Formats: sequence, C-alpha cells, structure tokens
Amino acid sequence: MKYSPNSDRSLAKDTEFRERLTRHTMTEEGMKSAGVPLLVDKETVYTDDSDNHVLIFGNTGSKKSRNFIIPSVYLLAQAGENMVISDPKGEIYRNSSGALLENGYKIRIINFRDMEKSDRWNPLLLPYTLYRSGDVDKAVELVTDLAYQLTSKVRNRDDKFWESQAAEAIIGLILALFETEDNPNAVNMKSVLVMRGYIELEPYEREPKPFWDYVRSFPIDSFVRTKLSSLYALRMTEKTLNCILATMDSMLSTFSVNQQLLGLTAATDIDRESIFCEKTAVFLITPDEKTIFNFLVSVFVKEYYEMMIERAQTMPNGMLSRRINFILDEFSNFPRIEDMPAMISAARSRNIRFVLVVQSKQQLTSMYKDDAETIKSNCKNWVFLASREIGLLNEISDLCGKYMNRRGISEPILSVMQLQQLRNGWEESEALILRQNCKPFITTVKDFSCYPQSRYNTVEIAARKGLGSSLKFFSIEKYMSDREKRESERIIKALGELFE
Repeated sequence: MKYSPNSDRSLAKDTEFRERLTRHTMTEEGMKSAGVPLLVDKETVYTDDSDNHVLIFGNTGSKKSRNFIIPSVYLLAQAGENMVISDPKGEIYRNSSGALLENGYKIRIINFRDMEKSDRWNPLLLPYTLYRSGDVDKAVELVTDLAYQLTSKVRNRDDKFWESQAAEAIIGLILALFETEDNPNAVNMKSVLVMRGYIELEPYEREPKPFWDYVRSFPIDSFVRTKLSSLYALRMTEKTLNCILATMDSMLSTFSVNQQLLGLTAATDIDRESIFCEKTAVFLITPDEKTIFNFLVSVFVKEYYEMMIERAQTMPNGMLSRRINFILDEFSNFPRIEDMPAMISAARSRNIRFVLVVQSKQQLTSMYKDDAETIKSNCKNWVFLASREIGLLNEISDLCGKYMNRRGISEPILSVMQLQQLRNGWEESEALILRQNCKPFITTVKDFSCYPQSRYNTVEIAARKGLGSSLKFFSIEKYMSDREKRESERIIKALGELFE
C-alpha cells in the first residue's frame, strides 16, 4: 500500500479532500473554470474553481512558482480566465508565455527590468480620463494613491510632515495638469517633472513668477488650489519651501533619473476593453535584486482593480463576464496597496480572485499591520510549503488543531518540526493545504516541467526603441501666454461689441 502522509485520522483523508475540489486533467480542453492546483496525481489536477482567494506561504527556494504559480497559469489559460501577474524575476513569463500564446492569449508585458522590451503604461491616463469625464472623486482617489505610493521612496517614521506636504503638492500638480492640458499625450510624469521645475521662491518684491501666477489662475475653491494651498502659503518662506521641494524631488527621483521609465509611462498600450472581453494576460516584470520599481506594481494593481470594479458595476449581475485573477508573487515586498483589505473582501462578488504569495508572516504584518489579519482571513485557501519563521510555524501548527494521544495528552496534529519536514523534491513535492470547512491535508504537487504545456517556447519580447525621447509635455509658460492672449482677445471682442 502506498504511504499516505494523511493516514492520521486528524488530517483529511485523500478521498475527502478530493471530493471538495474540481477534477481536471493537464491536457483538458474546454475547461469552464480553473484555479490553483491543490493536488496533482499523475496527470490529474484538483483545483478549487470557486471564487476563493489563495494565500501561499513559502520561503526562498520552496518552489512556490514552479509548483503552484506557473501551473496555475497553465490551468487558467485552458479555462480562458484573464490574469494580472507580478513576476519579480521574469521566470513566470519565460515558462508560461508559450502556453498562453498557444491558447490564444494576448500577452502584455510591463517590463521594469528591460524597459526597451515592454509595453507602455501611463499611470496618469485613467485618472485623467475619469477627471475629464466628470468623475472627479475617483480621479482624485487614484492620483492620491499614486502620490502616497511615492512616499515609500522617502519614508520617515519620525516625522511625516515633509512627505505629506510633498505628496499633497504632487497631487495638486497632477490635478492642475488634468485641468489645463487638453492633449492626453502630454499628460504624463514628464509634465509633472517639468511643472515641478517651475516652483521657486516668490520674494516680497514680487516679480513675475510663472508657477505662482499659474496657481493663482485657478478658482480659490478648486481642488487644485486646495491641494496646493500649503505650498502656496509657504512660497515666501525659503527654508520650509526648500525642504518640501527636496522631499518632492526624492519622491520623483525614480522618474527624473530614468528617461526610459519616462517613456514607458508616457502612454498606455494595453487596450482597456481587451482585458474584459478577450483572453489577456498582463505580466509585471520587476528586478528581483532591487525594489526601486515595486511601488509601480502597487499602483498598477490598485488602478486596474478600480477599473475592473467600475466595469463590474455596469454589468447586469454586478460581475465581470470573464474572471480576472491577480497572481501577486512577492506580494509583501511591494509597498502597501491602500484599501487592500476592502479590495480583497469585495473582489469575490465581482468575479475577481487574488492569489497572494508571501515569504513570511512577518513581512505581511510589517507592511499591513492589523490589516494583515483581514487579508489572511479573506483567503479561504492557505498553502504552506516551507519556512524557518517560528511565528508562522506556530500559527500554522495551531490552525491545524490538536488531538488527544493515547496517554490523554493534547498534542498538535502537525508540530513545528513536522511542518519543516515537508518533502521538497525536483518533480514532486509536498505542501500543507488549509481550507475553510476542511481538515488539514498534506498534498502532493508537481513541478511545472511535468505539465505538457511546459514544452512551448518562450515568446520573445519585441524591442521598443527610443523610450524617453521626444516626449510631449505641458508648458506652464506657454499655457499662461496662451491664456493671456485669449483674455486679450476676449476683451478686444467685448469692447468691439460695446462700441458697435
């Protein structure tokens, strides 16, 4: 008889675990839905195809990507579900793009590792479109999210004043840009940097200062004046103004020192409709050896989630017609996504599912504080591979429960030592699965190389030359000059009509 790690009556029996999942084969065609593989037996794969979110714990080298993420992409592709995938090393793209193409997918890549091999994405375009269409509140919310993501560049735990003032100033600049620039191609981070360059001290002996005249051109009760009010009040206070500007420069430094990034974020190549109506996979590739671009992944996820929620609201049943899966590898390494607890709570009823991959409990708690518990509790499927973190090991052991041994002593069903002994093989490995309303189960999963989809070659990423060159941008001086000219023409016309 084959040995089963679940032979103890306190763990779920093999048949009991399987009957609660959906059975697929690795080569199955016409699948209506899919999910993360929770059990693999030869070429049979068992998944939870419901809207339950998944949380995967595993330290470096535990094969999170090889045993779970890449196989998940294979299965979701067979079911025609859409995906937004954070891919810190590009490993997921390399090993799944061929299978996605074979299944008729549009593949989009935001490549922060090699920007000349990337589609473009403008984080300002969606809020600009919303602002110009009259949805000012939603636009301001997205711009605020972006600005406060930038504070991760200058995080000061002792004094939040400078970063909050700088963030409000950046929000004001972006809203001013939305208000005064009619050409969407000039609404980009290059324009924000140029606008920042106009900010300077305005001495009491007032001489024309284009930026402050520009600010004064907005109504006193406008969003722009509200957001720039503190900066405007300090325009004659040299030391304080310079401290705020220095903080702004630090926040914007990722863009100011990287022309290719300015080019990548100058426009958007991803068609909004395709992600709803066509089979589409979006990869967010970042360098795994540095975190400089991680905040942009958080911005992208929040922005596209909001876009999907807006779309779901227009559907008769309030749900997207094609499920979208956010597969976020190294989730806890990205700056905090504001409203993530609310997002993950609301996603299920909109046909949006999250697969969150973290290395440790401490990382998640450090980033999300008390909200980490809300995020964890909203994930009904937990996968544990390996860890040396005693806090996580104790929590997993406690969740597995206890049993009474023959001597009447209460013992953990799975001890910390046993959790550290899960087999991590080349083709076949073990993992602990904790599911709602189900006993713990030690499962067997397989490396992606065991799936037939792994035979497809990587889709080569086409090079995009000239990123960052000849970008359109907004000019305050030209705007004010044109405004003055229009005002003069208006006065002349009014006077002409008066004398007539």
